[in-house]
Amino acid sequence: MRIPFVLAILSAAIILQSCGTENPNRGKPIVLGDPATIVTETDSQYLQDFVADVRPLQPVAAPPAEPQQPAQDTAAKQPEKEAAPAEPEKKEPEQPKEEPRQELKGNGLKANFKEVSILIPNLTTRSYKQQDLSKASGASFEMTGGKLNGNQIKLSGGKVTRVSQRYQTVIVVKNELGTLVLDQLSRTTNWQALKGGNNSYTISGLDDKRLEYVKASPNSIKNAVTRAVKNKRMSRAMQQKWINSVRNVRAANQKPLTVELRSVMWKIDGKDASGKAFQKQLRLDIPL
Repeated sequence: MRIPFVLAILSAAIILQSCGTENPNRGKPIVLGDPATIVTETDSQYLQDFVADVRPLQPVAAPPAEPQQPAQDTAAKQPEKEAAPAEPEKKEPEQPKEEPRQELKGNGLKANFKEVSILIPNLTTRSYKQQDLSKASGASFEMTGGKLNGNQIKLSGGKVTRVSQRYQTVIVVKNELGTLVLDQLSRTTNWQALKGGNNSYTISGLDDKRLEYVKASPNSIKNAVTRAVKNKRMSRAMQQKWINSVRNVRAANQKPLTVELRSVMWKIDGKDASGKAFQKQLRLDIPL
């Protein structure tokens, strides 16, 4: 009984000595394989796991993909769209070419409108006023010399399609008393197309024997003379002399009455460079 008691005392002394003695390896890093640092626990309660095992998630298998139909099958199911017909190419309308305006050479009556220039050769004229023909549709002049019948109307610029003419005649009394114009007995003809082409037209129908005039009875002639002398404010005696000078006249072309050309008018129809129609008029008065 005495030996176990002694052993118990010795064991207790050894334990107390180890607790009080400082461990020389404390604070030093653990060295793998060093037997002094190996813990050999034998108590089963300290050898149990207390952390749940970490198990990585298993990937879920994706559902099998449906088999795709061939591209030609899909295309076959859809009706093919007809290709839209190509639109015809739009062409801009061709603009009429402007004929180059050549300078009209020669002396005579000249009228330079914006669309067309006019020349009647060998005529001398005078104008009543300053005329801006670039903005005008007509022009008027007074003839002082030259010849009309058989003359030419020459044109330049634009595309002329027709040249027409008309004129006015008046009955005039010419005797030893002088010249008396009977304005009441005048006539204006209708428009007549002139013959020609290539921008040159012939003036015709103005010879004395072919001039149209108003048909008048003896009473109409007497009344026309009476009005004319009153407009002139003649004395009563002079008025009576003029009336007596035509008392035996039976027609407007019987002496001392004559048919006189008072004015001529021309109308030029055509189209400009843009195709727009134009009309210009030219009037020439003949002094009596």
